[in-house]
Amino acid sequence: MLSHMCGSGGGEGPTPSTEEGMNTSLHTTTTTMATQTDTHSQNHSEMNELPPPRMISQRAHQTLAFPTFSSNYTKMIQANLYDKLTNPKGIINLAQAVNRLMEEEVLARLNMADALTLTAKHQYYSDTNGIPELRTAIAKLLTRHHKPQNSINPDNLIVMNGITACLDALSHTLCDPDDVVITPTPVYGRIYTNFHDRSAATVIPLVCSQEDDFALNVKDLEKLIEKTESEGRCVRACVLLHPHNPLGHIYSTAQLRSIMEICAQHEVHVIIDEIYAFSIYNKEIKFNSVLGFESLPDPQRTHVLWGFSKDFSIPGFRLGVIHSLNPWVLSCVTTLSHYHSCPQVIQHAAATIINDEEWCDGFYLPTNQERLAKAHHKICQRLQEMEIAVCKGQGGLYVWANLQAYLQPCTEEREMALFMALVDGGVCILPGKKLYCVNPGWFRIIFAVPDEELEEGLSRIEVVLYVWKKNIESDSS
Repeated sequence: MLSHMCGSGGGEGPTPSTEEGMNTSLHTTTTTMATQTDTHSQNHSEMNELPPPRMISQRAHQTLAFPTFSSNYTKMIQANLYDKLTNPKGIINLAQAVNRLMEEEVLARLNMADALTLTAKHQYYSDTNGIPELRTAIAKLLTRHHKPQNSINPDNLIVMNGITACLDALSHTLCDPDDVVITPTPVYGRIYTNFHDRSAATVIPLVCSQEDDFALNVKDLEKLIEKTESEGRCVRACVLLHPHNPLGHIYSTAQLRSIMEICAQHEVHVIIDEIYAFSIYNKEIKFNSVLGFESLPDPQRTHVLWGFSKDFSIPGFRLGVIHSLNPWVLSCVTTLSHYHSCPQVIQHAAATIINDEEWCDGFYLPTNQERLAKAHHKICQRLQEMEIAVCKGQGGLYVWANLQAYLQPCTEEREMALFMALVDGGVCILPGKKLYCVNPGWFRIIFAVPDEELEEGLSRIEVVLYVWKKNIESDSS
């Protein structure tokens, strides 16, 4: 459901003093940012178009031909990142899904003597699929909170260096080249690259649109599977983000079961990415992990992912985990873990903080949920004041915001031009085009940042939109 429905866009806008100097800058934004983008693309293109004969493989060509959007802009933003004291005119990054609300608390716990302490055993080789200490700790954590009928077995868990590595390994394990993977869109952009880059699988969108509040229609999934199979193509997997990124939706238990039943009928694997499982800001919602289901339509083709990056604010640790009951999948992914292993000392530190139930369950998780709820309320309130609609969500670190009132015409090209104007105005949010949204004008905005930074970022958005609208009105008069 959409809340804070959009009006004319922007209300009265900021005071004239806040827009001083912005008009000239925003008139030249598209040219400036386009030049930067073209320069990057040109350098990238030069590497791809004229490689020396037999220099790189066809697989390498395939990878280079499919760059991710974030790689084009991350370096530019990081080189001029906002800091209240040292770089107050830098770019505020509300595009990258990182939780910074518990930064100090997590750092303090990790710096205690029992966590990040290097011992002799950390100097040597260990199980590449995750040290027993960490796999046991994760199994206990997920059992405590998701309450499955039987305790989760550590032997059904494979630890890798992040969810991206987990998806890449599952793609290799499940998909042959040109096999089809279906995922509802809009969706986190790397779902496409994670399955395509090295395994050469084809990701096909199950399009969800704003006309239906971006809701997933289970019957549409069945029709898409049947249509794809009727064309002689193999549908190998369906990927669900639960909670969803960027929508923040949590699938109902009935929805999840219907999806899994349809996939079971067609022998399609279901991969459920639950990386935001403990980042639920709606306190009235209890997260319904697939790991807590009493039964599954096809246990051998159901695989659940989780990781530390979002829920525990440590993306730099690069820790993701695959849960599977399929012995062949586990065996293959274990072999692949040789290429995706994590340092022992990092695994020990992660195990330590989740084994500390007093800190983890008694303090960290509820405090994090409270801070997420507070930040979510604040961003929704501020956007409502700007007459900007947001998609009603329950979990994650972001809101899905509708800026279509500022796009005339409402096209992907205008969406990207507005993105460029926002970056030029000192704030970066993620355009829906890069999340495979069928409706131009939607943006994902991260709210899990320090309060002062969120307020400054939203103020910059307000100023840019106000001046942007004035420029449109001026151009049309």
